[in-house]
Amino acid sequence: MFDLEQLRRHVWLREVEFHDAIESTNVRAAELAAGGVVNCPQLVLAAGQSAGKGRGANRWWSSAGALTFSLLIEPEALGLRSEQWPRTSLCAALAVRDAVDNLAPADDCGVKWPNDVYHSGRKICGVLVEAPPRKQDAPHRLVIGVGVNVNNSLVAAPIDVQALATSLVDLTGRPHNLTEVLSDILSRLAENLAQLAGEATELPERWQRHSLLDGRTVTVDLATRKVTGYCLGINAQGALDLATEFGVEAIHAGVVSNISPALRTE
Repeated sequence: MFDLEQLRRHVWLREVEFHDAIESTNVRAAELAAGGVVNCPQLVLAAGQSAGKGRGANRWWSSAGALTFSLLIEPEALGLRSEQWPRTSLCAALAVRDAVDNLAPADDCGVKWPNDVYHSGRKICGVLVEAPPRKQDAPHRLVIGVGVNVNNSLVAAPIDVQALATSLVDLTGRPHNLTEVLSDILSRLAENLAQLAGEATELPERWQRHSLLDGRTVTVDLATRKVTGYCLGINAQGALDLATEFGVEAIHAGVVSNISPALRTE
């Protein structure tokens, strides 16, 4: 399923850990982060996972042929300041979006803020970035968890998932080399993080260009309240700008719970 030697030769990776089956690559990466010395960036890759993590209490459904992995990085070693860390989720989503669009081009292949990738109106990827606890004096580390529907046809998915999700094999009618797809995503992510560290203006221009919520009225669940407004786009700081009855509000974190009208599908 994966050419591990090819992945270990990837110019950006220092370590690769592979599991035939695991509960969650994000949980495993967090364990590594808490364990002391780690050669970062380190890839935790699984052929299958039984309890993949999503935002909040959500779980990432996947079957054989899905691409599920977590990348453990030390942001400061990559030149990333703490205020930039929340934008790593958009960097990862953009990397997947560009890799998917390269294989299945479409005008509506884009990013649903803050962490999803959609194609043809259906979800094809989810991203979950976590900052695991660290020992005193240990470097800060981030876990970037990614799940991409590649060779797992949604024909086998639960009915409710079929209505909301898609996969590369369903879009193109052919299977794809998982190692090549993963290598492409990693290379694009490395470039995006380098641009983020350098505050390159083209990076926010790209996530704005590929934002799928623009021009829609959305509701975002925050920790203590809900905010509803007309989406103006994703700003340079990675926040969602909403025009509300009280003015424009920049939402830096939250869960989009309602979209009207639906994500564009044309």
